[in-house]
Amino acid sequence: MLNMITFSKIKTPAMLLAGFLLVACQTGIAPEFGMVDWYISNGTGNTMSLNVYDKVCRQSHFRIRVTTTEQTPISTCANSAGSAEIRYQRVGGYSVSENPVRNDVVSAGQSLLLQ
Repeated sequence: MLNMITFSKIKTPAMLLAGFLLVACQTGIAPEFGMVDWYISNGTGNTMSLNVYDKVCRQSHFRIRVTTTEQTPISTCANSAGSAEIRYQRVGGYSVSENPVRNDVVSAGQSLLLQ
């Protein structure tokens, strides 16, 4: 009797966890035109963070930290031409007029220079 009660107490959370993992780990559909790897370079002299939105896969990349000393690699979905279509904006401390949302197209291996 004791073993049956202990088993049922463990069984319910374990089944819920297994169900959650199966839902959370579903494989997505691969991007139609693959992925494109490119870089973000910071030309401002100060470390900054960016929010980048992938317009092809409709996916957000929040608070990407971009230092002044190295290029930050990023991978996004490619469009039919093999380029990344993105929208980006600086994060924190800047007014909207000083920090507008920008749209850009970046090719594979290219570096997007922020100033």
